[in-house]
Amino acid sequence: MNFLPNLGLDLPELIRQYGYWFVFVGTFLEGETVLVLGMLAAHQGLLDARLVAAVALLGTYLGDLAYYLIGLRFGRRFLDRFPRVEAKVQRIKGWIVRYDIAIIIVNRFLYGFRIAAPVALGMSAVPPWRFLVFNVFGAAIWTAVIGGAGYLFGSALDVLLQDVKRHDEIIVGVVVLLGIGLWVGRYVARRVMRGS
Repeated sequence: MNFLPNLGLDLPELIRQYGYWFVFVGTFLEGETVLVLGMLAAHQGLLDARLVAAVALLGTYLGDLAYYLIGLRFGRRFLDRFPRVEAKVQRIKGWIVRYDIAIIIVNRFLYGFRIAAPVALGMSAVPPWRFLVFNVFGAAIWTAVIGGAGYLFGSALDVLLQDVKRHDEIIVGVVVLLGIGLWVGRYVARRVMRGS
């Protein structure tokens, strides 16, 4: 059964050609869903898992660095333009005073604070050298945990479907539905958090 409309596109070839760029841009901006999808594609042999991990690590590192630099250079103006981010920055400021290194390392795992935490760190007294060093550790841990989960999910799909090559369309459909489901879940959670 084909879950995707036939648009005349060779999806596996598109993934091979643009998958690494998709992973880089996605992890630069946000991350989890894109990295999971990249590792699922790697598990299917469409991408190289080590390269997906390297690209994701670079993307998430540079993304957080960009938000840190925005906080460092344009903090108040940025928050005036994005008041929803400001509320989160205010919530995390007290944590940064006591746990700045821990926040640098784990901010990617703090749901809803992916942008706010690095901006707040940039606006705080955390020196750039400290952010640069500990951001590497955070990016590496995040890439290993989320990327590993995505790859393991691919293995679970293999066991579930047994003969993966005969079920490519189903797998692509499941991956697309998983991606959409994760995005919708994040969207709903954000709406709920805004309402509270």
